[in-house]
Amino acid sequence: MQDLRAGIAGAGVVSPHAFIRGLDAGYDREVMLDQWLRPLNEADDLRFRFQHGDSGEHWVLMESLPWDSEFFGRGMARLNAVIQPGIPVPLRTDTSHAAEAVRATLELAKARGIDYVFAPVSPNDLPTIRVLSTCGFDLIETRCHYHRPLNAPPTQRHSTRLATTADIPSLAHAARVMVNPFDRFHADPAVSEKDADRLMERWVEASIAGGFADATIVPDVDAPEAFCTAKYHREHWAGWGCKLSQPVLSAVAPKHKGWYVKIISELDEHLRSIGAEHSFLITQITNNAVIRSWEKLGYGFGKGEHIFRKLL
Repeated sequence: MQDLRAGIAGAGVVSPHAFIRGLDAGYDREVMLDQWLRPLNEADDLRFRFQHGDSGEHWVLMESLPWDSEFFGRGMARLNAVIQPGIPVPLRTDTSHAAEAVRATLELAKARGIDYVFAPVSPNDLPTIRVLSTCGFDLIETRCHYHRPLNAPPTQRHSTRLATTADIPSLAHAARVMVNPFDRFHADPAVSEKDADRLMERWVEASIAGGFADATIVPDVDAPEAFCTAKYHREHWAGWGCKLSQPVLSAVAPKHKGWYVKIISELDEHLRSIGAEHSFLITQITNNAVIRSWEKLGYGFGKGEHIFRKLL
């Protein structure tokens, strides 16, 4: 396992939150590697090493996703990385051997019942982007990460509260009717609109009743139809050296037009009240209205991310 970690670290893999100044990127990368290299059921483990004669080797880190597969009724997997261990790959490198390794992994995955693979990739990782394009992956989403320090209370407050299970029907309705056509589920022709909407509703329910979120902020009214969920990430604050938290899923139905900025502002204040010092958010690069709202609140651009997908 240490050889795997050392090989990945030597390949120059960047941690997911390295764009936040002052955050311990080494610890952040270890958290990412814990996820990539954790023990998996044999049926879900699609992590393979490929030797290319005397020209070196590639590691393809892929895993099947049992929850997603059951929800969508098809075999789904995530491709986490394509690594040439111990070697930072030049941007203009020959990617033919890496593409061979990915093709072989896809064949093995298909033999295990996988027919849908997605892959998050940094825009800086041009070699992996070329590999995925060569192997027939399609670009289905481009995201951007924004962030800001939570070092001052808002100048104006708004009446909000924490959501309860009684709010789930109204919040699920908001998530269903406020469709973002550019999120990776609604943008993908291989995912039905019905399933994409159903997933939004399930996430709301899981966030409030299933512990998926640490908090969900809503307007202080009955049947609020506007919300934003959050993850505190407290378990990583000491390691990061930064008390970083994350607003996650949000929706504001038409009856609460104008409330989005208020919701995010109040959620940031809630995070500040529990000790968080920094916040980051993710949306699609096409979501101009949301990005403008974040910028009003002092958020700035952190990084971009592509999501590719291939049907097998």
